[in-house]
Amino acid sequence: PLFRMEDKKSNTLGVDAGGLDEELDSEEVTICSKDKKKFKISKKAARMSKLIRTTIEGDSSCNEIDLFHIEGDIVERIVKYMQYHETVRPREIEKPIKSNRMADLVDPFDAKFCDVNQEVMFKLLLAANYMDIKPLLLLMCAKVASMLKGKTPPQIRKLFNIRDDYTPEEEEEVRQEYKDILG
Repeated sequence: PLFRMEDKKSNTLGVDAGGLDEELDSEEVTICSKDKKKFKISKKAARMSKLIRTTIEGDSSCNEIDLFHIEGDIVERIVKYMQYHETVRPREIEKPIKSNRMADLVDPFDAKFCDVNQEVMFKLLLAANYMDIKPLLLLMCAKVASMLKGKTPPQIRKLFNIRDDYTPEEEEEVRQEYKDILG
């Protein structure tokens, strides 16, 4: 399983352990990472994740959620993101993006949040997608887009360490085939 719910009354998998009409037993939920690191977060903030929200709504006594494939440092970052945005609504990111500087596109917290190396950036993007945190997913996609903006294909290949396996003839064929899109 990708994640596990624990019922705090029986400490077993939550089966018939609650429903939508029950009051929340606790105001906090604990999120456990792949490497068994635990992070407490208010249920209100955690509800930014559709995965967590539907889990809590399905079992209101759920107080712990295991994310078996997300590392602790990534979960920690995501918890900080959700805690910040519990009170500060994420700024809508204009599309298409107008700048390759994240500080021009989002608030200072988000600009600093996504100022990470590529490995962490892609892990955050994948985790946001899995946890269904739309504002975080959009933020990380905007970060990738900002890195691409204004770059040539060779610069993009170098930036993301992508091997160029087209011959010049194949590349020209693709350019001709998609000339309406590529301009």
